[in-house]
Amino acid sequence: IFIEGNYLVTMRFLSTTNAPVACFNLTTGNLLWSVDVTNGAGRSLPVGLRDQKVFVVRLTESQNDSLFALDVATGARLWASNVLVAPYISETAVFDSIGNMYINGNQKTYKINPANGQMIWQATTVPMASGSGEMAINNSANTGYTLEQSGGISFLWAIDLTTGLKKYRHVVNDLQPGGNVPQSALMVGRNGIIYVQLTEDNVAAFSDNGSKFTPLWQTKISGNAAFSLMCAGPDGSVYAPAGGRIIRLDPLTGDTLNLSAVITQGGFFSPRISAANNNMIYVTNAENYVYAFDTALNMLWSDFFPATNTSGVCIAPNGTAAVAGQNRIRVYKTGASSSTDEPVRTAAKLYPNPAGDFVTLQGEGLPTGAPCAFVDVSGQVVKTGATQGESTFFDLSDMAPGVYFFKVEGIPEPVKMIKAK
Repeated sequence: IFIEGNYLVTMRFLSTTNAPVACFNLTTGNLLWSVDVTNGAGRSLPVGLRDQKVFVVRLTESQNDSLFALDVATGARLWASNVLVAPYISETAVFDSIGNMYINGNQKTYKINPANGQMIWQATTVPMASGSGEMAINNSANTGYTLEQSGGISFLWAIDLTTGLKKYRHVVNDLQPGGNVPQSALMVGRNGIIYVQLTEDNVAAFSDNGSKFTPLWQTKISGNAAFSLMCAGPDGSVYAPAGGRIIRLDPLTGDTLNLSAVITQGGFFSPRISAANNNMIYVTNAENYVYAFDTALNMLWSDFFPATNTSGVCIAPNGTAAVAGQNRIRVYKTGASSSTDEPVRTAAKLYPNPAGDFVTLQGEGLPTGAPCAFVDVSGQVVKTGATQGESTFFDLSDMAPGVYFFKVEGIPEPVKMIKAK
């Protein structure tokens, strides 16, 4: 999803040859236009929205796909580029401070003039794997960064944004046996530090003085989280996947500051993490859920939403948060009152039930901060917590299988729950 002003743009996937790019009114959800740039031959993949232009790739995965610009208000074609591109379906273009576009294709990174689609320069770049081809940009240093491979070794490269000249590189070392599978884009933090994630291996940080990289730290991570996306929080903290959880790292030292609850249900764990200026951290887990955390990774709410495997949460300037999945778009209003003056409703349910290592409490009118507890059949309290509004996630991985009763202060009847494993 991309948002600019009151426009929301996404790809509406119906089949591999019927997937138009669509534009909606962010406030009302009304469809404004829908365009297929492939003539029924592939998918119309939006890769950027900037300055009233929607940038769309004719995605056929042929390694020779066309790039177009459409008018965001009408969907009318503005230009077709003179270069062929080849981004992976989970990749996007990136933009510098004046709107120039940088996009991957045919083992090259292209700089594109957004006014007419003409190539300004090209640089040879060899992404490590599908999903890691996006450039990261430091506008103040006029430098772009790519993660590349040579002989199976990972290299961080610095590229001059004016000329496309590749200036210098540094090895990103493996920390664990078995090598790495880098399928995630790198990023530049607000502090100018470059952060690199080698999937199922480590997160590394580098500074750049304009002539060389200096390694600052590396920290091991666990669990395969291909195609995931890190983010930097409002205070610069790095949020990344680790072992089915989200980890918060100190941006200067790499020390672990916080860990979330487990948010994978054992599927294809590829979290896309987004940070908002209202101190909210949003995550899709590429399985069936959207999550909201505070900056210390305490879960505020979760929402069951199948098939979010190619969508992170996109945040509008006013704090509105949008995510796509299962041929639907959900838009969440943030910044609502946290008042607990409304009475707690008596209707509450736990799902899934029977539960595995996680369960979500759902109930209309549930407040934030109501004490709650899981009680076994003997009456012993085995886990306590507090509600986080109308949807609250609980990690049950430390509880034994069996029958439990879940009690919430203000709700007279407990909810029976079976933990199956």
